[in-house]
Amino acid sequence: MDKRKAGLFLGICALLMAFGSMLLSAKIQGSLDVDVQQVHFSGAKGAQMRALLFRPAGATALHKAPAILAVHGYLNNAEIQANFATEFARRGYVVLAPDQRGHGGSDPTSFADGFGGPDALAYLRSLPFVDRDNIGLEGHSMGGWAVLAAAKAYPNGYKSLVLEGSSVGAPFAPAGTRTFPRNLLVVFGTRDEFGGLMWGAEAPLRTGATEKARTTFGTGTAPVVAGQLYGRIEEGTARKLLTPSVSHAWLHQSATGITPAIDWFGQTLRGGRTIPADRQVWYWREAGNLLALIMIPLSIAGFLAAAGVAFARVRPLANDGIPTTTSGRDIALLAVVPALLYIPACMAVEAMLGQNSLFRQTFSNQYAGWAFLCSLLSLAVLRRRHALVWTDGVARALGMALLALIPAYLLIFAMGRLFHVNPSWWIVTIRPLTMDRARDFLVYAPFFILSCATSLRLLDDIRPLMKGSLVSALGEAALALSGGFVLFLAAQYGTLAATGQLLLPQQGLLVIPAINFAVLLLFVAILGVFSQRFTGSTLPGGIAAGLFLTWTLTATQPIGV
Repeated sequence: MDKRKAGLFLGICALLMAFGSMLLSAKIQGSLDVDVQQVHFSGAKGAQMRALLFRPAGATALHKAPAILAVHGYLNNAEIQANFATEFARRGYVVLAPDQRGHGGSDPTSFADGFGGPDALAYLRSLPFVDRDNIGLEGHSMGGWAVLAAAKAYPNGYKSLVLEGSSVGAPFAPAGTRTFPRNLLVVFGTRDEFGGLMWGAEAPLRTGATEKARTTFGTGTAPVVAGQLYGRIEEGTARKLLTPSVSHAWLHQSATGITPAIDWFGQTLRGGRTIPADRQVWYWREAGNLLALIMIPLSIAGFLAAAGVAFARVRPLANDGIPTTTSGRDIALLAVVPALLYIPACMAVEAMLGQNSLFRQTFSNQYAGWAFLCSLLSLAVLRRRHALVWTDGVARALGMALLALIPAYLLIFAMGRLFHVNPSWWIVTIRPLTMDRARDFLVYAPFFILSCATSLRLLDDIRPLMKGSLVSALGEAALALSGGFVLFLAAQYGTLAATGQLLLPQQGLLVIPAINFAVLLLFVAILGVFSQRFTGSTLPGGIAAGLFLTWTLTATQPIGV
């Protein structure tokens, strides 16, 4: 088979597999018994919010159902709560999973109006098929602060509350007392990256000993005993602390976080269906989305190869006769240096730039600054090696990149709009851009395109991507681009497992997103290898990778201005 026809075959097959696997996810989270729809509503101050609404078939105006407000954490969106929502809805609860303010499709800014929690609870209570006397609140991380804000705004508007990897009190939540919030379950892992920020110095290994916990549970000077029930559900004073050995983000990706929430709402709310808490199906939803996540970059790579049918080859400038050899040391430096620069560069950009009306995504600013620094270093090394980049073909390379990306984007847009699922696993997700976020995409795209294009060009000069088999080229490219972040994460989480603290304990908000970069840079490697082998240059792959990276980041990052 012709190589370009083989690329087209790969692109189509991967796209079809992504479609089928997301249909599986949609079938799991919404079935004949549960209807899932996207809703929009206005907050008290006029802000527009977007949410996913899970409605069991039996919930009607004549037969009102208990309900749960489920809110995601910082740097996430409503879909990250779909594992919880799937299990709650199966058990007869109406579930509203909103995008926090400044996240997903909800209006900026992040942190505004109690993170959007009070407005979301008001909307949930307004639904005619909701039993207002049986409402639970559940939030992960910053989503816990959102539901605590809702609980404070509507003290009689809910019956129980679950905090997953979250806390009461300063700096961003109302303080906990013996009676506030009502019927509280806290699930906080002993390997949580934000123990000190959330609860205090003793957390996460001794969360029950913190002043916040003792005050909220009413134990005086005695530590809170994990697993013990305090207070009475009937009086709204019930309290329980669970401390599983898991990290912060893993709570919404495992039965460790989901099962206790199911049990707690089963005890504190009336009207739900009796399905044992350990009978869960959300992992099939995750499996479908994971397969789609794998297939999407493969489809882009396949269509990139096929794009050579429509476009002439894009030629890199020759290396002027200088021999190109594979260097293990150079590949190691290419892998390690960007990972070492990641946190210092992000911190420096935050200190210098912050956020403004043009660069309004706080973390995208940091990532873009780091990417730009890496591209400058790559260009400097290329110049030292006398390996020039491209003198022509940029327009054709852009055309190839767009032809490769458009089918995948259209599929993801359609599946998100029709079935409310997307390619994802854990905290790695690919979502369509909203119209508002499209302008952010245009602002940040040049930085990531330059970074991907120069790193792939340098990689090809160090280790020619045409050399050896396709499998070996993919393996070495993955090692060169993603390997440094894998080592970075191993050091961070190895230290966390051993001591209860990250290697850089104050940088959890940068360490966790590094998981995204380890995966996304693997995708960049795949696109670079396919580009060189099927189009004759790494430039189309670099542009496609830069656009893809910008898309995934700007579609999900919070907007601060």
